[in-house]
Amino acid sequence: MTSNANKFLLLLAGLLLIGACNKATEVYTDSFVMNYSIHDGIELAYELEPGTAQHGLKLRLKEPVKHVGYNSEGADKQLYDNLREKHSDISFSRRVLLYNGVGGAGAMYPDYTSITVTSDSNFDNAHPAGTSLNDLIDCKYQSSYLYVIGGYADESLLEIKTKALEDVIPNDLTMLARLNLYFTKNPSKLDKPHNISVSISTDDGRTFTASCTMNFNQ
Repeated sequence: MTSNANKFLLLLAGLLLIGACNKATEVYTDSFVMNYSIHDGIELAYELEPGTAQHGLKLRLKEPVKHVGYNSEGADKQLYDNLREKHSDISFSRRVLLYNGVGGAGAMYPDYTSITVTSDSNFDNAHPAGTSLNDLIDCKYQSSYLYVIGGYADESLLEIKTKALEDVIPNDLTMLARLNLYFTKNPSKLDKPHNISVSISTDDGRTFTASCTMNFNQ
């Protein structure tokens, strides 16, 4: 039988182990974004917007994804420094709490300049197959760019925003942390699925394209 003393020692050892596995450290940084995810393409996943049941698409980065950050070395560190200077993210000058060396803000790169959504089928009378559906889409995104260029003063700029896709501008798509697209209207006919394509232009002159089959009668 285990004595009370041994039980206490086992409990103490467990607590120490948990503490060791969740070590918190503070790191001083001149940049708000401490990690960039460098990617060469995108993927799409279908989802329903919680609460509204809007049919939507979640953007994911296509593998392989290269991660560079404040603790990178060599060429990767130079790439990170180039990106933080490109975004004028060089005067944050604060301490950030990390857990087990992980934490701090992240962003995707390249930055996006425009998004176009189309279907391979007629969506309704005003939107034949292959034409832009941007006026039927809400863009739900999180970007740190306006917070950074605003001098790190207004933290509300870091919140998740929702804007009509046709009103989205490049500043909204710079230093992105997340991006989802939701339809505000269903197709006029629900008898067959639509192959929805998303085309994204990047600030370095490329175009990322991905497609996803959507059943709007779900």
